[in-house]
Amino acid sequence: MGNSEVGHNALGAGRIFAQGAKLVDLALASGKIYDGEGFKYISESFEKGTLHLIGLLSDGGVHSRLDQLQLLLKGASERGAKRIRVHVLTDGRDVLDGSSVGFVETLENDLAKLREKGVDARIASGGGRMYVTMDRYENDWDVVKRGWDAQVLGEAPHKFKNAVEAVKKLRENANDQYLPPFVIVDDNNKAVGPIVDGDAVVTINFRADRMVMLAKALEYQDFNKFDRVRVPKIRYAGMLQYDGELKLPSRYLVSPPEIDRTSGEYLVHNGVRTFACR
Repeated sequence: MGNSEVGHNALGAGRIFAQGAKLVDLALASGKIYDGEGFKYISESFEKGTLHLIGLLSDGGVHSRLDQLQLLLKGASERGAKRIRVHVLTDGRDVLDGSSVGFVETLENDLAKLREKGVDARIASGGGRMYVTMDRYENDWDVVKRGWDAQVLGEAPHKFKNAVEAVKKLRENANDQYLPPFVIVDDNNKAVGPIVDGDAVVTINFRADRMVMLAKALEYQDFNKFDRVRVPKIRYAGMLQYDGELKLPSRYLVSPPEIDRTSGEYLVHNGVRTFACR
């Protein structure tokens, strides 16, 4: 699963090979994801910093999958992550509207189990995918800014003590896709999980198109699409590399697919002439 590039690669290569979600599944199942340079890079922040996971909370399998997030939470906590904050984006597009409540409840249960094991794990912020963070093709940078304000600055128009309450309340006036940004606060009304210097950040979506803009905001020093106010010194990695031409992000947990044994190679090897256009 992923965007249309998955199909383009398969058609161009003339065969099916692991891409997108399948690559992530294999890396998680084998444990290879934790041996890669990307995970080693972010893990250097585990001792003193917080691990932030940002992405679509859904089992739709188009941009992300809940089970992959669950496995990453488990694997990271077992490998030294002592403080974890999840910044959720509700779906309602690839799955039924209203399913966000169940997904958040499931995640809250998973995080509660981590807390029982001594890991400080909580949901820190959230919002609907079409209104917070997940814009694409540079259509509306305000979408990304709303996410930045909640995730990085810990600022949002809505504040709640827990994410289940947040989603239920905000759904009274908006569907899952368009939930306004919210942050989770403590008893002193202080955001529980802004991104600060020394933290690690992973964008968990495997599909690229709606993560590229956030990746630019997180990684580009000369970024000028909106006022970031504060740019924390972080260790950032994508679940995958979202743009091969831009090399964005520069760090990622799962390496791009190795495309070999293509139909073109086979035809050339067997002396068959072909005509190709670019």
